[in-house]
Amino acid sequence: MGGSVVGSPFVCEPTIARMTPPAVAVEFVANGSSQPDQTRQYLRTKANWYGNDAMWVILPEQGEIVGRLDDKIPPYRIKAGEVTYEARRLDGTGTVARTRIGPAGYGEIGFQAGGPTFPATGCWEVTYLLNGNDALRFVVRVR
Repeated sequence: MGGSVVGSPFVCEPTIARMTPPAVAVEFVANGSSQPDQTRQYLRTKANWYGNDAMWVILPEQGEIVGRLDDKIPPYRIKAGEVTYEARRLDGTGTVARTRIGPAGYGEIGFQAGGPTFPATGCWEVTYLLNGNDALRFVVRVR
């Protein structure tokens, strides 16, 4: 009996969570906007927030980063500490080594500028860690 098993093609499933973030994170982002009231409404009703007890991020609306390999996904820290990230490509080979998000000038809690730069397009699982714990893991499609 001959024949081959044909696997189904890989399907990237980006994280679309639209969770309700802490008010302090919404206010920080809204207050940094030139239109805080409109931004606040968007952040509360449509933004793709994803988080845990330690930190929160706003992911791309449809889970896709288009046209930029270095589009940052900055965390908002609820707990004090240092954020690191790492990533692995799900639809091919490739990794982003564990890297600290810096600089340290943002204080112990709150907003921290930065995020991974992806070496190639594809489907990426990203893990943010706060002090090596509290993993926040999500998937983005980079194209």
